Amino acid sequence: MGATVRLWKGRHNPLMRRTDVAEAWLGVATAVLVTALAPLAGAVLAGNVDAELLHEQQGWHRTAAVLTENAAATETGVAVGEDTARADALVRWTAPDHSVRTAMAQVPAGAKAGDTAVVWTDAGGRLRHQPMTPHQAEVLGDLAGACAAAGVCVLLVGGRRVVVRVGLDRYRARAWERAWAEVEPRWTHRHA
Repeated sequence: MGATVRLWKGRHNPLMRRTDVAEAWLGVATAVLVTALAPLAGAVLAGNVDAELLHEQQGWHRTAAVLTENAAATETGVAVGEDTARADALVRWTAPDHSVRTAMAQVPAGAKAGDTAVVWTDAGGRLRHQPMTPHQAEVLGDLAGACAAAGVCVLLVGGRRVVVRVGLDRYRARAWERAWAEVEPRWTHRHA
C-alpha cells in the first residue's frame, strides 16, 4: 500500500497540469516499449545474422592452389585461429567450370612459387576467406543484436523527447502566455 501511495503521490496535486500527466504516461509507455521491444529486436536480429552468416558459407570448400610467386618470409596478414604466420601471395587454382583463376590469397609465410596451398572457394569458384566457426558467427550475431537493441532504445527515448519538446513544452509555453496575459494586468495594475 505504501508503494502505491508513493507511486501516485503527485497525482492529486492541484498544480499538476494535464500535460504533466500526459508526460508521465508517455514516460511509462516508453519504458514498457523499451523493455519489450529492445530485447525482442536484439534477439531476432542476432539469430538472423548468425544463421545468414553460416548459410552464406555452406557452399564453400577447400581447394588446392599453386603459388605463382614466393610468399613473403615475414607476416603480412593475420592468421585466424592458427599459430603459423601467414602472408599474401598470388595463387592459381581451377574452378568447378574448369577455368583457371588467379588471385591474392593468404598462404603460409615463406612458401615458395610452385608450392601448394589450401584456399577456400565458393560454388562458382570465386576465392573466399576462411569460413567462420559457428562460435564466431554467433558472436557477430550477438553484436548485431546488441546494436539493434540499442537502436530501438535510442529511437524510443528520442521519440519521447521529441514529443515532450515539440508538443508538450510548446503547449505549456502557450498556456503560460495566455494565463500571464490574463493575470499580469491585475498584478501590475496596468490595464490595456
